[in-house]
Amino acid sequence: MILRLMACGVFFFVQSAIAQFGSICDSISHYKKNTEPSFSGSLDGRYSYILGKSVDIYGLRLGADYKKFAVFGGIYFTGFQSESQEKRFSYFYLSGTGEYRWIQNDRWQFNQTAQVGVGMANLEFKNTQGETTYSDHIIIPVEIGANATYRVWNFIGISAGIGARISVIPGSYFSAPYYTAGLAFFPDAFPHWF
Repeated sequence: MILRLMACGVFFFVQSAIAQFGSICDSISHYKKNTEPSFSGSLDGRYSYILGKSVDIYGLRLGADYKKFAVFGGIYFTGFQSESQEKRFSYFYLSGTGEYRWIQNDRWQFNQTAQVGVGMANLEFKNTQGETTYSDHIIIPVEIGANATYRVWNFIGISAGIGARISVIPGSYFSAPYYTAGLAFFPDAFPHWF
């Protein structure tokens, strides 16, 4: 009896998962057929805490946008850190990002992103005697996150998001949760001024 119930549960779970995956694939196919891809670019940033230290990551990404689905290539690096700090992290990586828009209307946009990158980490640690240890590592960060944007006026909005980053190669101290917060600009509104 228990085995039959478990089999029914697995069957319904698999059917539901296939239906959800099919819905996403149908949506992407629809927009690929009925919408011309457009060029897209943005400044991108992440705020994170690594070994109890605030590390800001900035980037530039360029790609193609299919309204519901977008793909980007990007370059990312860490912000400036003070020389006096006991721990200093310097990260530089190239990445590929896929983005799916679950909600997109006149005011709201809700995106889910997945990103994979490859790059270098330069780490510096000072011990209590003032001696500094240096190490370099290859990094392969994998990020999953979600972001929401609210369009306040025609050309500007506010944006916030959360996510997690896992460094596939250990020893780089790059695995951490992250958050984003800032302004969003909508260039498609600018031509209406002229």
